[in-house]
Amino acid sequence: MTKYPSKLMKISDIAEWLNVSESAIYKWVNEERFPKPIKFGLEAKRKRMSARWTREDIEDWLERQKGTK
Repeated sequence: MTKYPSKLMKISDIAEWLNVSESAIYKWVNEERFPKPIKFGLEAKRKRMSARWTREDIEDWLERQKGTK
């Protein structure tokens, strides 16, 4: 049986939580410094595509950041 994440978060929610801009998060994703989102919809029609992150992925990322300073 597949385990589904407890909560999927939008970029705006994550940006507010981390107190950074949405563009900073996308930049980090492109630089492979932040978890990649789960994408829904058609890649070819970006206007209809949605990206979400699991809360667990973000929390794990935050824990790893503590060890890099």
